Amino acid sequence: MPAALFYLSSAASVATVRSLVTRSAFVEPISSSATLQQSTAFALVHRTTTTTTTTASRRGNSFGIGGFQLWNSKQNSNNANEDDNATNEIFYDDFADLIGTDYASQSSVLDVSSSTSSSIANNNNAEDEEDSLPDFDDDDTPKRTNPKDLIAIPLPKLTSPLNDLIGATTRNFSFGPDLLISSYAGSLGFDEVVDWQYYAMDEDSGERTPVSPRPMDPSQPARTRSSSGSVVRLFRGEIVGKLASVLRSRGLDSRVWMKEYSGKDALELARSERRNVGRLQSEWLRGYLENSGRGEDRELLERMREGEWMDVAQRRYVDGLTDTPTKEDDDHLATLMQILLKEKAPFTSLLGEMNLNDYYDDPDLDPNEWYRSLGVKPPQPGSVWLIYDYHGLSTAASYAVPLLMQRNKLPPKRGPFGGIVQAPPLPPFKERARYMVQGVLKGMLNSLAVAHESGIVHRSLGRSSFILSSVGQDKREATSPYAVVVERLRVILGDWGFSASLEEAVQEKEFIARCRVYGITAVGPDGRVNGAAIEFAKAEDLHALGFVFLAMLFTTLAEPMTLSAQLPPTDDDSWQRLFSEIFEKDMDEFRDYCSNEEVWNSVVELLDKEEGEGWKVLGQLLLARENVANQYNDADENEKDDVVSARGLLSSQFFRMRLT
Repeated sequence: MPAALFYLSSAASVATVRSLVTRSAFVEPISSSATLQQSTAFALVHRTTTTTTTTASRRGNSFGIGGFQLWNSKQNSNNANEDDNATNEIFYDDFADLIGTDYASQSSVLDVSSSTSSSIANNNNAEDEEDSLPDFDDDDTPKRTNPKDLIAIPLPKLTSPLNDLIGATTRNFSFGPDLLISSYAGSLGFDEVVDWQYYAMDEDSGERTPVSPRPMDPSQPARTRSSSGSVVRLFRGEIVGKLASVLRSRGLDSRVWMKEYSGKDALELARSERRNVGRLQSEWLRGYLENSGRGEDRELLERMREGEWMDVAQRRYVDGLTDTPTKEDDDHLATLMQILLKEKAPFTSLLGEMNLNDYYDDPDLDPNEWYRSLGVKPPQPGSVWLIYDYHGLSTAASYAVPLLMQRNKLPPKRGPFGGIVQAPPLPPFKERARYMVQGVLKGMLNSLAVAHESGIVHRSLGRSSFILSSVGQDKREATSPYAVVVERLRVILGDWGFSASLEEAVQEKEFIARCRVYGITAVGPDGRVNGAAIEFAKAEDLHALGFVFLAMLFTTLAEPMTLSAQLPPTDDDSWQRLFSEIFEKDMDEFRDYCSNEEVWNSVVELLDKEEGEGWKVLGQLLLARENVANQYNDADENEKDDVVSARGLLSSQFFRMRLT
């Protein structure tokens, strides 16, 4: 999407244009020698997810929807005035109203066959396909079905199934027979951060030189921030029917996350997320099956490449309407989820889309059922519901709080005679540091390495992008102040709405402009993409991850003496201002600043270990863009060092040093 440009007079205020992908604005000279330009470098236009969650309240079972409901407590991870009280909501993963109940009786209350709009690309032009389906028998009397009499409706073959081996981008679940909604969990939005770059322009040569803005001049802001508001609604759901039986027989979780995308901007996010997550999980699965060394895995991969899984997934919704068994697709989904759990896949896995077409077409539809059951308005026609495997709702943003404060917010426990039992002391710092470095931080870096190796760049990394989950049933275990067992932790990278393939990212005009700021030519005269541009796209993600690392280390591992102790600011804007503006990207001066804060003494000692290996990792992340520019602008190609990558950083001694 091309960026819009506004040319303003020198007396006009700075104006920006809202765009889904980027915002760009230019201002004519404020004075005869200065021009103000909004830089479009990634760290300067940065989107991070914000989440609105809720407190638990019990709801009834009408509409076949039960469980707990979460509401009314905002959690904006990137707000400079972040409220620590909002980061420790207790999320109830109770599905007692669904597990072990009679789904046949619940589905009779629903009175829907279910579904959603099946194609994001053609959302506004969805066609009614009722005429292409067979007539239904309204007789509810159970009948024995001869498999030979089942109706098979031919569907068109997909032309390019290789980017989605498992059929997640074509699979449609039915609302009712396949999925139920248990509770509303909150809404998602994003913050758009804009850092402004100033230039002094030579009137004779036209050459521009970067200059620092005047700190006290409101007309020259160093950073501005805007919020999108809620663009995506998040629901807890439950897989039901025969598929649920297959999952439980293999010891798998039947809970799912449901994301509802409604509106033009949200549908753009859904399109990007569905396409890129489909590619990411297929590339990851292909690598796993190829390298497992088992013959059955190679055979499974060959069937996927031949389109077997894609064909079956594409038929799922139609097969459900015609009472055709979906056993084959059920087995495929169970196999996929089994591999994801066993191998701790470091990304949210897309299972498919929930189709609500029959729900919208129901003449007896009562919108009040949604209000009574979930407390929210019903979905709008044309909305898209993407279904993901379940990992809980505990993000790195909610964990980025000193553990002493986290412990103080735990619900009190009572002894056998009703008295309140004092909470045990926190684990030793070395155990907590090991969990943070070798568990949380290493998991974050690994998840980004997997994405880059699959040809995907995230482009909106923030604390809320990472889900900290557990291999156990209670997903909140991973963010407990007493969590120290790395083996039970799963770090999941989500929120792929702004992601893009490397091929797409390097062709965008905004990206080409960002490269130009760092002296990199993205596309050569012959139209070929420069290798430096590919590395710069990855470096933008690494740079953003560096600020996530800072937030996790200097908040979760901070050691305030008391609960009321004043803590230094640790929001993203403060880190950016300290590192880039005050210390001018000098890691030695930045370290000296951190060492002067008593609450960070243990963190500084941790980063100083192995001859400052921790500071080296932080520096390589925060200066990743500059390093790429320096490498590729070097005149001597033979002396060029390897460019820093996420996979390469994982071999750092920082992630392997002994901390016990």
